[in-house]
Amino acid sequence: PRKEDSNAEQIHYDIAASAQLVLEDILLKMVNHVHEKTGMKNLCFGGGVALNGVANHRILKDGPFENLHIPPSPGDGGSAIGCAQYLYYCHKKNKRTIEQNSERVRNNIYVGPSFSDDEIKSFLEENNIDYEYLEREQLLQTTAKLISEQNIVGWYQGKMEWGPRALGNRSILADPRDGKMKNVLNEKIKHREAFRPFAPSIIEEYVSEYFDIDITSPYMLLVVPVKKPEKIPAVTHVDGTGRLQSVSKNINPLYYDLINEFYKITGVPVIVNTSMNVMGEPIVTSPEEAFKMWARTEMDNLVMGNYLISENSIDEF
Repeated sequence: PRKEDSNAEQIHYDIAASAQLVLEDILLKMVNHVHEKTGMKNLCFGGGVALNGVANHRILKDGPFENLHIPPSPGDGGSAIGCAQYLYYCHKKNKRTIEQNSERVRNNIYVGPSFSDDEIKSFLEENNIDYEYLEREQLLQTTAKLISEQNIVGWYQGKMEWGPRALGNRSILADPRDGKMKNVLNEKIKHREAFRPFAPSIIEEYVSEYFDIDITSPYMLLVVPVKKPEKIPAVTHVDGTGRLQSVSKNINPLYYDLINEFYKITGVPVIVNTSMNVMGEPIVTSPEEAFKMWARTEMDNLVMGNYLISENSIDEF
């Protein structure tokens, strides 16, 4: 077996590709069986394996179901919540309220801890950290310009995402037009295997223009072919695919408007989005954790709430 931190060789790639293909074939047999038994047109899919975006797209493309729904946290964390709900409603017989607004259910993903601008400011001032306060429009324009100039920006906003993916509130953002950006992110910040791609966040209205798919993918759970790899090489995998996140103005208006500002500058409605953490550590939660990560890596800028940080003026972090 391959040892940790050792170089991946062709045999490792071959084994991984074979295991992936077997997994996809087994999942397709399972979903075909479920379809034959139920005759339903919609499939809800969960479990840790539902984080496999390549297999998910194969189910959607080659499977018999018309629609596929995978929750934003399909693994053990989400399953634990589901088990608790099952006990509460089915065994304890508590009254269940059915939410009629399916859009609200599907997009209830920003439910984690949040910190106000006042709390962020208190942290910065208590630690003598230089910052610049920017109103919303100026913040978006400044940040988009920084990204368009190949700066790597930490983006810390609002409530934390539910699930293992950073979906625009605890993210590291970069320019997808720079083919070298993936290596820069890996070498300077993430310190992970070079073959692992970074995700594109795209304004949802442009999904079908840049990706071979006609539905949205808000949770970053589908890996699909890229139609314009020459325009977004930093988020195009070696096989010509990308694990996209479609961004809706209704669900995350601040992140949507940031990408839109980048689009106004560059003509590309996509930015690189990777989680704000280094390999082996969880995604940051608090302003202190976000700042510590920024200070200890080679990120160029950090935006927390309405505060822009561009210089690390203290050593203890």
